Amino acid sequence: MGVLSMKTASRIVILASIIVLSACAGPGARTEIPFTLPSGKTGTLVVHDRQVPSFLIADEERALNYMYTGERSKENLDAIAVAENTCRLYVGKAHHSNLVAILSSGVLYSIAGGIGVGLGSQAFNGAVFSEYAEYGAAASGFSGAANGIITLGGKNYTFQNCGEVVLNADTRYKEIKIMRDSPY
Repeated sequence: MGVLSMKTASRIVILASIIVLSACAGPGARTEIPFTLPSGKTGTLVVHDRQVPSFLIADEERALNYMYTGERSKENLDAIAVAENTCRLYVGKAHHSNLVAILSSGVLYSIAGGIGVGLGSQAFNGAVFSEYAEYGAAASGFSGAANGIITLGGKNYTFQNCGEVVLNADTRYKEIKIMRDSPY
């Protein structure tokens, strides 16, 4: 077996990008976790059992994880629904396109890798700058595209921040707290 040709490697990257760009996963099953504090105050954590990384969750499927104290009310659930719907729209406008995120990171890493590896090769007698630079650019470009994919997880963090802001617009919902996860 030989090394993958650039053509084959490019096809793999294109296929992987299509899978990521189609981000079709949902947030997972909704689970309520009740609790009682030593003071007797009760509350519930509402969490979605996520089975995939944030960057694979479809924008229209994002859901908030949150906590509320006291009893569940229709008004609070309606407020969560408003926050989720509003913030799905917000994330779609506030974030750059997935393709731009992936390609811009790939290009930036490719340029830096090509220059860095090309210059580094000059420490070796007989090394040809352009050959090493080409290798460095290709390897770094793939790494940069992967990093661009991972940064798409930041959309979930933006969604959660938005949810908190929307709910804080009315003090009647101060008992609802948005649970944040890692941006990745």
